[in-house]
Amino acid sequence: MEALLGLLSQYWTLEILVQVLVPISLLVYRLPLRPHAGARILGVLLALVLLAVLPVATGLITGIDEVQALALFSGLIALFVCAICFVFEVTVWPALFCATAGYAIQNMASGATLLVETLIMHSPRRMLHGMPDVLVNVLVTLAVYVVSYLVLVRSLNRKGLTTVENKVMLLMFLLVVVTVIGFDLLIKNLVYNSLPFEQSVLLRMVHLIVCGFLLFSEYELLHAKRAEDERIETERLLAERARQYRMSRENIEAINIKCHDIRHQIRHLADKSEVVDRSTLADIEREVSVYDSSVKSGNEALDTILTEKSLTCSNEGITLSVVADGHALDFMAAADIYSLFGNALDNAIEAVRGVDDPDRRSITLMVQRKRDMVSVNVENYVVAAPHFSADGMPQTTKADKTNHGFGMRSMRATAERYGGSLHAGTEDGVFYLNVLLAIPE
Repeated sequence: MEALLGLLSQYWTLEILVQVLVPISLLVYRLPLRPHAGARILGVLLALVLLAVLPVATGLITGIDEVQALALFSGLIALFVCAICFVFEVTVWPALFCATAGYAIQNMASGATLLVETLIMHSPRRMLHGMPDVLVNVLVTLAVYVVSYLVLVRSLNRKGLTTVENKVMLLMFLLVVVTVIGFDLLIKNLVYNSLPFEQSVLLRMVHLIVCGFLLFSEYELLHAKRAEDERIETERLLAERARQYRMSRENIEAINIKCHDIRHQIRHLADKSEVVDRSTLADIEREVSVYDSSVKSGNEALDTILTEKSLTCSNEGITLSVVADGHALDFMAAADIYSLFGNALDNAIEAVRGVDDPDRRSITLMVQRKRDMVSVNVENYVVAAPHFSADGMPQTTKADKTNHGFGMRSMRATAERYGGSLHAGTEDGVFYLNVLLAIPE
């Protein structure tokens, strides 16, 4: 223990690194990983340790003033943003959220530790040493991390971070630099210059409130952005339902016209005993089949997306077979249903378009409840089996891999958000997608 304390005392940058790494890890561990994630994580950890140890070991850094500390900690946040983007399949915005929120949690833990030691010693300039210092540091830090996990992190893991695209996070980065880092350094400077005990305690409490308010603000920004995205998705869903309703009315009107024409044709045939025109019958069959593409599974959101994709399949000569218990999905948000099944069927339709054999131009969808889980299975023929990445995700066949291939990862994130999983593979020329979703108690 003494050797460890000596090591941390000598390489004080390591202690800062670990303290920041833990809360950030709590925030990012449910994010989708990039291929070869293990090697990437190991590389990032080695790089961080070297950056923390080498400047102190070589004597390049023996101590830092307030301005240098501000630059150092700001750079550390930026470094973690890059590391998160390198390891996880996310854009810079969720990475920025995780880095700033994680650092705010760490700074809150550090400030709380100094506040407790100040109260114990009844002096802002006399700190604990040895084992008492370690115990207070560990216990207070652990308490702050546990509370942060229960109040903030656990909720984020349920709702997901991959869809965060809020450029206001840049402002949060500046606020963390100025209010959290800057305020903390200001307090330490004032304490060093003989700040009285009562004022030191008051400033430390204000610092904790500022950190908590900043975390709350970041969470509210995230919640507001997600609510806005869900509102837009819901409006799109309603608009699609309205469009399908108009289409159904148009189909009904078309069939009524055809029926009117049939009556006249039947009368004409009855008078002249002529054979029915085959093209007329084919035209009538097409009108009826389009009208008959409406799906009734018991879930409005699922019915909407299935009807839309059924019409697409009908127009492209693709057979879509559906056996779905829509009531089993009643626990899901409409926007999540639209996204999950929309992505799954879009991928299947895209794959079947390349199949020339009419007997293989088919897609099968099954949704069924199995005890406390819902099973979603999609199967379709493929011309060639796709390549799979190290994390089991099929790789996009499009040339622009930067802007494509997010649909499958989005589906996996949705499944994990509902306590489930996603698995994809190929067998005998058939691509299959299996999704499990946990039904809330």
